Amino acid sequence: MSKDDRLATRKTKRPTKALPLNFLLGCGQASLDEFELARLADVADLRKELHAILDRVIDQMAQAALASWFKSQDRQSLKHAIENEETAEQWAARMIRDGQRSPEELIPLPSLEPGVAHRAAAILYQKRNMAEGKCRVCPKPIAHGSVQYCEEHLAKARHREQQKKGLSLPGSREFLYSGEVSESTHGRTPGTLQSLALQRERATRALCLELGVKPEDAAVSLKAAVEAIYKIMPDKKADALAQGALFEKAGVITKTTGQRALKGLLAAGQIQRIGKGGPRDLYRYWRKAKDSSA
Repeated sequence: MSKDDRLATRKTKRPTKALPLNFLLGCGQASLDEFELARLADVADLRKELHAILDRVIDQMAQAALASWFKSQDRQSLKHAIENEETAEQWAARMIRDGQRSPEELIPLPSLEPGVAHRAAAILYQKRNMAEGKCRVCPKPIAHGSVQYCEEHLAKARHREQQKKGLSLPGSREFLYSGEVSESTHGRTPGTLQSLALQRERATRALCLELGVKPEDAAVSLKAAVEAIYKIMPDKKADALAQGALFEKAGVITKTTGQRALKGLLAAGQIQRIGKGGPRDLYRYWRKAKDSSA
């Protein structure tokens, strides 16, 4: 191998094509050794460049991961921890405390907005106390007749409610000048009455279905029972019937409703009865004459 060929081989670090076979066949042993050493030197240089590039890649990835971690942390608390380095005793206490925790508990929680953490802690405290049968404000047991307050806080809640409505104790100045006390309408509003009527109607229909009677064929309401009983009521005293026979002929299912209907007809003077009402002498009813007050 000539001197020019050796210089060209050393300067060329990255050959773009394979070396001709004729060149290798025409070289001597010394030239082949020099060629091998030159290639190994190039491999070492390329390995150094590869390690440098790999180190740069790892460094950049670590910086990106560090920036991502800083985004999810409270930077003010980190700055405070850096400025106020803990002592050896504090570090030992923290290691003992953290050593008893699970890996999930050691994961730092994301910081919340100002005020949100306090509200979340208050709601959690209230739920935990109520689940244990305690007051939602303090650890005292729940008062009798209350759902979420003890005796003390129940009295305070009632006092606040009275102040909102302008009420106070009878005889006090606030009671005199707050206006008239309106009567409670609990259970008397139209919506409540309507819901109660619907519930009674559903219960009656369910009872009719259990007995095998069609709801439209039975006198289930008080008004319908009055009309049905008065319609089949005998006109003569000799044909008077007891309440059991009347209820069976009129189709009255509920005994209480039938008895109320009979009492209403008696009070209105539309029917009359005989008998003492005992087991051997039952009350028997018949319709009053047409020219009566009925």
